[in-house]
Amino acid sequence: MPSADADRIDGLRRRKKQEQQQSKKQQQNKPSGTMLQQQLKLYQDIKKNEHEQQEKIRKEEKKQLKKLQKDQQKMLKRELEFQEKVRMGGNPWAGGKKEKQQSKQQEGKAGTKKEESTDKKNKSPEQQQGKGKEEKKKMPGG
Repeated sequence: MPSADADRIDGLRRRKKQEQQQSKKQQQNKPSGTMLQQQLKLYQDIKKNEHEQQEKIRKEEKKQLKKLQKDQQKMLKRELEFQEKVRMGGNPWAGGKKEKQQSKQQEGKAGTKKEESTDKKNKSPEQQQGKGKEEKKKMPGG
């Protein structure tokens, strides 16, 4: 029977040694566990920063896209106005106020051209030719 007690004692000692070894492994694993937690936290922080940067980039791209769309709308509106002016027969390059001023000036010029043409109609062909002769005399070498 003493051997049975000795076997129990040896078994208990072995269990204690195994438990101690397991506790040592766990203690050794704890620092690696905290290291893993730190690495995990670092990884999460990096991912969070990357996500924030991507979000900022997306917002900037949206702003640029909106600006480009507005610019495109303005350009298309100008093109439409230009085509409308061409269709109407006006000066497509004249601005709104300038176009009105130019049309008034053209009306005034047209009035003076009408007067000249009526003067020519009222004169006989001989008078018109005489006027031409006077102009020839004024020219040098003529």
